[in-house]
This record gives sequence, structure tokens and C-alpha cells, in this order.
Amino acid sequence: MTPAKTLTRIVTCQGGIQLIAALAALNCRETEQGDSVYEYEDFLVIYDLCAPGGQAKEFARVVEKMARAACNWKAVIYLNPEQMNELEANVDTSTKATIFARVHELVGTAKADEIYLCRNWQWGNRLMINAYRKAAKICYGDSIGLYFSEAYFSPVVANNGLPFKSRVRRKLWPFEVFVRARVKSLLPSVVNKIKDVRDARKTLRNVDFDIGYFLLPSILGEVPPMNTRLVRKEFTERIFRKLAAALDADHIADRYKYIARVPTVVLMTSNFSEAQRMSGENELLAYRKFLEHLEFPRESLLIVKPHPRDGEQKIQELGSVLRNLFSDVILLTDPNLFFIPFEIFLLQTFQGETEKALLDLRIVTFSTACLSLAAFFNLRPIIGFGSELVSEFFYTNYVQGRITHERDLHLALQKIGQAD
Repeated sequence: MTPAKTLTRIVTCQGGIQLIAALAALNCRETEQGDSVYEYEDFLVIYDLCAPGGQAKEFARVVEKMARAACNWKAVIYLNPEQMNELEANVDTSTKATIFARVHELVGTAKADEIYLCRNWQWGNRLMINAYRKAAKICYGDSIGLYFSEAYFSPVVANNGLPFKSRVRRKLWPFEVFVRARVKSLLPSVVNKIKDVRDARKTLRNVDFDIGYFLLPSILGEVPPMNTRLVRKEFTERIFRKLAAALDADHIADRYKYIARVPTVVLMTSNFSEAQRMSGENELLAYRKFLEHLEFPRESLLIVKPHPRDGEQKIQELGSVLRNLFSDVILLTDPNLFFIPFEIFLLQTFQGETEKALLDLRIVTFSTACLSLAAFFNLRPIIGFGSELVSEFFYTNYVQGRITHERDLHLALQKIGQAD
């Protein structure tokens, strides 16, 4: 019998739900490759968690806990913000070999046969995909397995109300002509330095993916630019259930099983102010106004499930802002609940309950989390905020993009419903 070949795989990860998408992609690819053909040596690299207020370390701990509960790893590495900043600061001054050697040292391997990333256009991802250029480059997408281009969430930037191409070129003043001529005369003395900088930047040039594995590849209207494979729904569902069983050693979710038997609203927040989409004050006001418009019964219980990149202080303030709209407000700020995907908490708290109890739950979401709830739990969550509140509370440059995203989410839910 021919011995199995060892494949070294690097899985990069920027959050808990991204880990689940990555694991589903791995399972899908393993099925394609065939049983017993390969043995796998897997490295998980966690970085760029973007958690505010010193929360990244705890976030990384929870992601690692999830990862180790799901499967075996040769190593789990967390590249903290200081290490990532050091690497980024050295890009323009170090050689390609030096930068990549440092990445290989931190990860623990200089070679990889496959590298899995959620995207290839953020700096940390560009660093990793360049450092392992010889590996097969595999995209597993964001959220539960969606494709997002770099342009999807980009702000609309105006120039005095006109597009960039609409600017009128004006005549230069004599002094400006002199300055431009002087700068041009100095170029030979700096051309070597410019060349050095360009050579350094080439180490992080754009690198295309070889293939993508997605659960819902074009659900939001964007078609992935690489060849794609569909991840079967059962791969993702199996991972959710495995983690729901493995991650409740402290019986934390048992404390909340009563929500299946009382009128309950779940508010799944997002990191809008942390991501500079709106001010912190406006985010709190926007949540309150949206919930007021929904007119839930006053006796309802509110569960606030934070986004893992929310600031904890914001969540505490939100609880105070919303408290008089409900009989009680429960904030899921325990680290083991704050940072895990909501789907895991839902499986834990509703285990053994009737399907009707789950359908009676009212869930308000503001992100692609709504798609998972529809795909795996047959739920139809409420999507906020609506164009009126978006126009009132979001920064101007993000208003149109946010309105478009909410429209895309509504259309995606319809597609999932039709598929069912």
C-alpha cells in the first residue's frame, strides 16, 4: 500500500465565524482529495482580530479554544497587534527574504502546500499569501462562506460633490510652475530610494486565489473572481453542532435556557462605531429608535449578543439605553459568549426545545449573521436599520453603501427562502 503523502496546510483566521467557514472549506477539499490519500499537518494562524480596548487577547483565546475543540492542529499561533505592526513597519526597509523569514519563524514552518484565507486584499492577508507563494491559495470567504470584494464596503468619497473625473483642471500659478520644475530637477537624487521602496512593496503585491470554497458564493450579488466549489451545508452544520457540544464545559448556556420559554427578543449588534461608520452616540440612538419602531411587547426579555469586535463599554451603555423598553435586558458579555458565534449559543440554549420555541424567538440583526439563521435554523430575522435611520445616523460617506448592503441582505434572505 502506498504511504499517504503529508500536506502542510496553513489556515489563517480573523474571527470565530471565519474559523467555521475555513473548517468547512477544509472538510470539503478533503472530501475531494479522497480518504487516506493524504495526511494533514495543519497550522492555524490567528491575526487582525480588530477588537477594541485590549480585547484582542481574549478574543484570540476563545478562537483558539474553538479551534482545538473542532480538530487537531500541529500548532495554533496568535500574531498579536504588536507583531503585525512590527512586520508592517519593516516592509519598506527590509528585503523580501527577511520579511518572509520572520513570518516563517513566527508561524513555525517555511513551507506550505495549501494556504487558506478569507480574503487577499487586507494587509495581513497580503502578507501571508505572499509569504507562502508556492502554496495552493484557497479562499474560504467571510461570515459563513460568502465572497466580498475590497470595493464592497468602501465609502463613497466625493470631491466637492463631484466625482474625481469631473474635476476641472485649472491653470497653474507661476509659483506652482516653479515648484514643479524644482521637484523634477531633484528626482535623479532620489530615484534610487524610490526604487528601493517600490521593490519592497512588491513583496506584498496582489496575489490571486487559485480556488474558492463557499457556502453561498454569490448570495450578495458579487461573483467570485476565481474558480469556486460549493461547500455542502452539512459540513458547516456539523461544525456548529460539534462546537456547541464541546464549548459548554462550564454550563454557561444552561443559565439562559429559560429564554426558550419566555417572550424573548435578541439584538445582535455590530461594530459600526468601532469601524468608524457612525459615532458611538449615534449607534446607541440608532439601535433604540429601531427597536422602538418595532414595538415589541413591554414584557419581552431582551438578550444583547455583542459582535466580537464591539467594545464592551459600548455594550454596557447600550444596556442602559434600552432597559426601559423591556422587562429585562441581558448582556452576553461573558468572554465565552461575547466572542463565540451566536449560532453556537442558540444551539446550546434551545437544545431539546420544540421547533415552535425557536420560531417564537424574535432576532434583530444588522449583518450577514441573518443569512446563517435563515440557512441553518429556518428563521427569518429582522434586518435593521432602514434607509431613514441610516441617513440620519451614519456618516455621509457610508450611507449609500449601508442602504445597498441592507437591500442585498433582504434579497439574500429571499433567495434562501426560495431554495428551501
